[in-house]
Amino acid sequence: MVACIPYYQCRTHVRRAVQSLLDQTHRNITVVVVNDNDPEQPWDLLEDIRDPRLVRFSLLVNHGPYFANAVVLNASTAPYFLIQDADDWSASTRVATLLERLESEGSDLAISAQPQYVEYGHGNKVLDVRWATVSCNCMEGRRFVVRPRVAPEFAYRVPHAGLFRSNSIRRVGGYYGGFRIAYDTLLTNLILMTGRVSHVAQPLYYRLVRPESLTHSPLTGFRSAHARKVHRAIVALYRRCFSWYSEYLAGRVDSRRLGEVIRGSIARNISASDSHQLAMETQRLKQALRTCGLESS
Repeated sequence: MVACIPYYQCRTHVRRAVQSLLDQTHRNITVVVVNDNDPEQPWDLLEDIRDPRLVRFSLLVNHGPYFANAVVLNASTAPYFLIQDADDWSASTRVATLLERLESEGSDLAISAQPQYVEYGHGNKVLDVRWATVSCNCMEGRRFVVRPRVAPEFAYRVPHAGLFRSNSIRRVGGYYGGFRIAYDTLLTNLILMTGRVSHVAQPLYYRLVRPESLTHSPLTGFRSAHARKVHRAIVALYRRCFSWYSEYLAGRVDSRRLGEVIRGSIARNISASDSHQLAMETQRLKQALRTCGLESS
């Protein structure tokens, strides 16, 4: 199993994120921290950690967290891929619990409930707990309720901070779709079109709400002009993929053809320059993993 921690301007929290993965009860895990070309690299914060399962890697150009995840996914041969943001942390049983559910249900992604918190004085204050319940109503109106069925309307149905089968992500075009924000919402919808999602009601993944994050920043947050532009582009991609998913449900195309169309739609949204950078960074990380003796982790 491999886990990616994309890092950018998160010095205060990255060590906790890393340590929470190294302290998992499931020990067979490689943790790759990817510095997304932040001039203030985090390596001094992690230099005393001698755990051989920890890999440090720096991108040559800043591309955003989905690109960093894609580099790690593409460079690794691990059958499972775990999402972990640098400002969040995982309960010690997160990996073991999600892996057991993934395998027992034969699913493609396993996720858990996620407490949201803010830093408050010398501690943390929980705001709410998201993704704690499941609704089989694909048009469910409540926010942050897991909806394992897709519908014509694009919606946030499943969070991406979970444990994937690596090949399930590859089947829908990989982890990078040409966007810096919001792509995870499309990705999980594509997973629902091509596979299954498992849910664990137990809170296992703890999310920090901070104003400077991509989700809440004035420049990239969900109320920004950039976010609205990205949303329109993602909705267009979703509608194209959903139209083919409808053909699949009607028996007019098979699962292989559905996967081909989805992968092609995602690939066309990635610029030639980004594709070149992704291939180059993937090769660099492959070499780094070989050097560490982790190429088959």
